[in-house]
Amino acid sequence: MNPFTVILTPEAQRDVLRLDTTVQTRILDRIEWIGANAELIRHQAMKGDEWRGCFKYRVGDFLKARHRREVYE
Repeated sequence: MNPFTVILTPEAQRDVLRLDTTVQTRILDRIEWIGANAELIRHQAMKGDEWRGCFKYRVGDFLKARHRREVYE
C-alpha cells in the first residue's frame, strides 16, 4: 500500500504558518499521517462542485485554518 501525496496550497501553507508552533506541528503531523494512512480512515467529502474530489479532516479544534469571517464570505 503506497502512501498518498498530500499537497498544501500556498494559501493553506500561509494559514498554518500563522498558527502557534505547537498547533502547526500537530496539524502537519496529522497531515503526514493522513497521507500514509488514507486508505484506512473514513473520509468526509466536501460539498460543492469546486470541492469535488476533496475531503475534510478535523485536527483538534481546527477544521480549516481560516477565520470564520473569511470562510463564510
